Amino acid sequence: MARDAQKNNMKTDDIRQTFLEFFKLKGHEIVASDCLVPKDDPTLLFTGAGMNQFKEKFLGRNVTYKRATTSQKCLRTGDLENVGRTSGHHTFFEMLGNFSFGDYFKKEAISWAWEFLTVSLKIEPDRLWASVYKDDKEAYGIWKDTIKIPEKKIIKFGEKENFWPSEAPTRGPNGPCGPCSEIFYDYGADVGCGKAGCTPACDCGRFIEVWNLVFTQFDRQSDGSLKPLPAKNIDTGMGLERLASVMQGVRTNFEIDIFQPVIQEIQRHIRSNQKPVTRNRKINAIADHIRAVVFTIADGVMPSNEERGYVVRKLIRRSIAQAQDLGIKGPFFYKLVGMVTDVMGRPYPELKAKRDDIAQVVKIEEESFRLVIETQIPRVEEAFKSMTKEKDAGTIARAAFNFYDTYGMPYEMLEDIAQRHRLEIDKPRFEELLEKQREMSRSKTKIKSEIFSETFAKKIEALRLKTEFLGYDKTHADATVLAVLESGEASLPDGKLSAGWQVVLDRTPFYGESGGQAGDRGTIETASGTMEVEDAKKVGDAIVHIGKMKKGRILKGEAAKAAIDQSARNRTMANHTATHLMHAALRKVLGDHVHQTGSLVDKDHLRFDFTHMKKMETREIARVEEIVNDCIKRSIAVSKQVKDVDAAKNDGAMALFGEKYDKVVRVITVGDISKELCGGTHVDNTKDIGIFRIISESSIASGVRRIEALTGTTAEEWISEQGKAEELKEKAKALKDKEKKDTQERLKKELEGIDALIEKGKVINGVRFISDIVEGANIDILRGLSDRIKSKEKNAVIVLATRDDEKASFITAVTTDLASKGALRANDLAKKLAELLGGSGGGRNDFAQGGGKDPARLDIALREMLEIVKEKLSKS
Repeated sequence: MARDAQKNNMKTDDIRQTFLEFFKLKGHEIVASDCLVPKDDPTLLFTGAGMNQFKEKFLGRNVTYKRATTSQKCLRTGDLENVGRTSGHHTFFEMLGNFSFGDYFKKEAISWAWEFLTVSLKIEPDRLWASVYKDDKEAYGIWKDTIKIPEKKIIKFGEKENFWPSEAPTRGPNGPCGPCSEIFYDYGADVGCGKAGCTPACDCGRFIEVWNLVFTQFDRQSDGSLKPLPAKNIDTGMGLERLASVMQGVRTNFEIDIFQPVIQEIQRHIRSNQKPVTRNRKINAIADHIRAVVFTIADGVMPSNEERGYVVRKLIRRSIAQAQDLGIKGPFFYKLVGMVTDVMGRPYPELKAKRDDIAQVVKIEEESFRLVIETQIPRVEEAFKSMTKEKDAGTIARAAFNFYDTYGMPYEMLEDIAQRHRLEIDKPRFEELLEKQREMSRSKTKIKSEIFSETFAKKIEALRLKTEFLGYDKTHADATVLAVLESGEASLPDGKLSAGWQVVLDRTPFYGESGGQAGDRGTIETASGTMEVEDAKKVGDAIVHIGKMKKGRILKGEAAKAAIDQSARNRTMANHTATHLMHAALRKVLGDHVHQTGSLVDKDHLRFDFTHMKKMETREIARVEEIVNDCIKRSIAVSKQVKDVDAAKNDGAMALFGEKYDKVVRVITVGDISKELCGGTHVDNTKDIGIFRIISESSIASGVRRIEALTGTTAEEWISEQGKAEELKEKAKALKDKEKKDTQERLKKELEGIDALIEKGKVINGVRFISDIVEGANIDILRGLSDRIKSKEKNAVIVLATRDDEKASFITAVTTDLASKGALRANDLAKKLAELLGGSGGGRNDFAQGGGKDPARLDIALREMLEIVKEKLSKS
């Protein structure tokens, strides 16, 4: 155990706060952790590093402060198999970081890191080692001459270990990159291999990396060259949990103060006698996964079969499988939610507010998966049992992958079952199948792997274009064309223009799609051409107008007149304000647990996703509609104010959890009904909405519901169409009632002729064989006739049929006394008759039914049935 760790023993919350305050004193802006779901970044599935939210600033764009420090929530699943097996692998973790955007560089970054560790945390200097990139003489010199670390404690590594991204000089990707310097903690010579020359290059466990300092100073080009950046940046990352293990004098992250309460709660439920090493691995994995699940759900990611939701579902299912191996029976995982929110509640108070909702989502998912296990384990057993002879590795891997991919069976569970049948899953083949599936998913979701994507959006931003948005007050504006682009390529066109063109103006009334509100439509006119704008999107500080040329062309630098489609904008505004009213109404009707998880508003309709655990009842939907329409009728003024974000929140404005807001925000207030932070456009008065109608309510994920609704004339048209539909339903019902009445009258006539039908029957050895073709009847009528015959005739065989141009239908019946003797069975007769008609049939001994594709043979078939019955009765 480290001597200095024994002295400090700092709590994790205190380490985090000490770090942030240290860099605040060094002139850094304390920036709140970004959401786990990166906003407006298609290159990432989850936030995986502290630098993710600062990408634009690293590229020199929108630099509102030059120094920042964070404790960033991160989620990574690349090393999922190692979670629980090692001392420090996690899916969810916090990354401490300090960042410089073209301000300070290596000397300050290294000096402040050393000061924080040795002065603020009081770690003994002789416990610390450093590594540098082999060609980074500057960093080496700072460690040797400024910090004065002994040269033997400064290790030189290659680009794989000490360059970011790893191996970027030779392998890429293109874009910002640079050498790293890592700081290692030495647990002492009594730990690890014990060799005299042991250094951080050895993986024996004696040394642990605590901090990585990245010096982003190059821009890798497509030819592999490293071009110096005009503004050099600093990007550091230090795992909070790993640092806490050092400070608290423990050897694994799972022993620190924020993990132990969760682990102890898991241990309370264990009923297994597994070996301690195996048991602890599973416990650690569960403790890790529940943290990841709680934070991702809190950030709006619900378990599902798609993209991010699939990761959450996978973590829950892996944990349940681990719990089963530990002998934990019944729903259990959801019970850990409260412990996590208690432990992490100080830095993340929003978790406590959402604790019950998160637990409910996890419980539903847990119960669902336990049902999957109950139904699929027998099938897995059966599938593997059938392979015990052939033992083909490829077949076993494909079968395992099918259960994994289709039904969500965890790999570990499949592996255990295979081993029980003395089979081995070909892991490389399984991984190959899994990678193919991942490639398909990546292709489908368009989530890319590049660190800095060179997409059209990036090219727009690279031009440093900025558009002033005038659309809150204006529908028309005079502007200047900043750029004209086609298919993502910046150009000055000199040929004929067509669809797919994009124009950036210096000022515009067009709202660029963001915050769930669709972009505006309209026109842009210049002296040389007219463009029909079909959409507008916000890209960085610019608004890109997308559409087709109606005539001529538009050139960079031209004066332009921009005009939005005011009618479409008005309808969009009505839908957007209605969304706010509905949000408030849902919370009033269903409870304060309702939170928005997504929305879409355009000129035609609105869509609203929200947290709620069950299907809304009809009366609840009606009540929400009633509340919103009442607000509309009351003609409430809609206030739009610009405020400081903290002041707005303190004033009661609702912020969407996980959403990043600027320091200055717009607050949309509707009387005492609703107050939300929102950058969209809204009506001035609720009366402008006209009318509100919900047209559907459905589930889109565990614990997430979706409402689609209409307003104004669109709602009125829908109501009118529904009225016409109801009218058609009434006519259809009347027609059906008439048909039913006609059928009943026909049945009545048939029943009145029952006696005649019975009399027509042939008597064979005391048994009456009654058969007939009842034109225009159906199976129900035939069944009714049969029951009536049975009530009158106690010893009979009945075969009744009907037909149309395409098929024949029939019933066969044998009275109870006759059926009990076993000489004749209605089931056997039905199968035989079906065979004669080219169809199928079956049922019970006393009653059966069927049909056939050859109605023309019905008369012949009934005569043959008479002969069959005669033959059977003659033998009885």
